[in-house]
Amino acid sequence: MKTKDRILLVSLELFNKDGATEVTTNDIAKALKMSPGNLYFHYKNKEQIIREIFKKMMVDAQTIWRPQTKIAKRKERFQLEDFVDKNLLLYWKYRFFHREMYILRKKDADLSKLWHRHLKKISVLMVILYKHWVKSGYMIKIQSRSEMEFLAELLFVISNSFMQFFETRDRGAVPSPRTIEKAKRHIMRMLIPYLSEETKKEVCL
Repeated sequence: MKTKDRILLVSLELFNKDGATEVTTNDIAKALKMSPGNLYFHYKNKEQIIREIFKKMMVDAQTIWRPQTKIAKRKERFQLEDFVDKNLLLYWKYRFFHREMYILRKKDADLSKLWHRHLKKISVLMVILYKHWVKSGYMIKIQSRSEMEFLAELLFVISNSFMQFFETRDRGAVPSPRTIEKAKRHIMRMLIPYLSEETKKEVCL
């Protein structure tokens, strides 16, 4: 593994464990058993490290979302619960962002721009998916634009807030299957009014 990638991996572990606002570049260098000078050769400051981790998260998110849009366009059966599972695990992998994003964005305007770009991209993909789910009979059509915006925002808020719930129960490297299942069940229950009758029969609650 390249040194730059190793720095990001260890930094992510430390940020998730202790909080990005608390961890210093000296802490990162110590964990990597390298000098601060060597660390600064690769990344000039902690903010740059955080931005690079965020870019990785953006790529990981699109890796989950883009194949689903292709499936939807082909009108293939869509495994919604598996899709929710993957997104919850992604939230867990980068959980420090969901804990501290407001503070981190205030400190770094460039990170804030990346955050808004990410939200915009995911919003576009969500609309694409939704339209194809309706066409394929997976979901019912939401007539009101405000209702659709409400659903999208509620999904985002619940998915983010569950990270705090995870951390009250799971202190390991990954959340327990039981906790992931509970989070997924809450999300699926929220989606029930928007699923077709056929889809409701396939969903396990």
